[in-house]
Amino acid sequence: MAKHSDRRPGYPKIWKIEISDRHRTLRLVLAVVFLAIGIAAIVYGVQSLVATEPGWQLVEPEIDGPSYAGDIQFHYDFSDLGGGATAAYRSLRALYSETMAQVFLALEDQGEGTLAYLNAHPGETVTLDPFLYDALTQAVEAGDRHIFLGPVYEEYDRVFLAESDAEAARYDPTLDETQRAYAAQAAAYAADPAQISLELLGDHQARLILSEACQSFSEENGIVDWVDFGWMRYAFVVDYLADTLREAGWTHGYLASYDGFTRNLDDRGMAYSLNLFDRQGSSVEIPAVLEYDTPMSLVFLRDYPLSDQDSWHYRAYETGGITSAMADPADGQCKSAVPNLVSYSETLGCAEILLTVAPLYVADSWDQAALEALTARGIDSIWPENGVLTCTDPNAVIRERE
Repeated sequence: MAKHSDRRPGYPKIWKIEISDRHRTLRLVLAVVFLAIGIAAIVYGVQSLVATEPGWQLVEPEIDGPSYAGDIQFHYDFSDLGGGATAAYRSLRALYSETMAQVFLALEDQGEGTLAYLNAHPGETVTLDPFLYDALTQAVEAGDRHIFLGPVYEEYDRVFLAESDAEAARYDPTLDETQRAYAAQAAAYAADPAQISLELLGDHQARLILSEACQSFSEENGIVDWVDFGWMRYAFVVDYLADTLREAGWTHGYLASYDGFTRNLDDRGMAYSLNLFDRQGSSVEIPAVLEYDTPMSLVFLRDYPLSDQDSWHYRAYETGGITSAMADPADGQCKSAVPNLVSYSETLGCAEILLTVAPLYVADSWDQAALEALTARGIDSIWPENGVLTCTDPNAVIRERE
């Protein structure tokens, strides 16, 4: 593995790792099957336990009905608890279940305090769930406009839920001119603070403000929800779960969502690794892994699906094109400046990392200098480009896969 550094004045040292052509290529369809089988096996093993044995276990929330449980996995190490592992598991599971239920209701329910309630009462002061209020505050303070793309995300949802490629293409803003024009018009409202804004009033109170023109556009097109976290949702959810667990003293584990948001809470110096991917055409490779041993937040963005769950955010057409949910507030088109990007930090959460790098990733062109500048904020990144993995962290431990 060739490795060299870039020492241009004014920039941090950059590592370049050449990707060998001997790595086994994973076809997208095979990646879907293998990951689905792996998750199913883990879930079955935990469900069959009568008592909790010391060691790593998958903690599953006790929730009846729909939830985010299938999309987020929480692994915890009970090795230090010996005979108290069963009681600890039950206590941890209760807290995790309660928190999972809270965030699900805040984002998916229709009652007071929810995202739907905020959308249904523009111009009114509403009291929001603490998790939801904090997440919206974080997005607004970051200047993020993705959260106002609700109507655009709805159109992409039609693409992902379509039963055939022909049907999907009719809804796809990247393929259909009528849909492209509508998405651009909706995005123009979303991108303009004079058209849509969110006032955060303290005490978990907020007010959604829509201009008269925006309200007219909503009525003409049957728009119900402007505020929507869309594909960014689980960055905020994983952060809230992780912070709640850490505050309660549960730190020997990690949370990971299927769509690429990971919070590792483990401060014991144990070794962890993250697969680093590279897409070239219709195939995906895993040329290397990132190794680390400190608490870490990791955000993995990609323009291709890796599991069957990704059908909610991607449409891989038989003709070879891929449409994703990562829409640009500038024009409503899905974009990715590079095939995939891993950004990570020891000090920031997933949501803050995402809000910082999203404008650089969901873009027409790649701004490497802007990404390199983020090292000053505690965010490092790894990405593939033309057969080379580039890393902004000079101390990163990246191992080539055998």
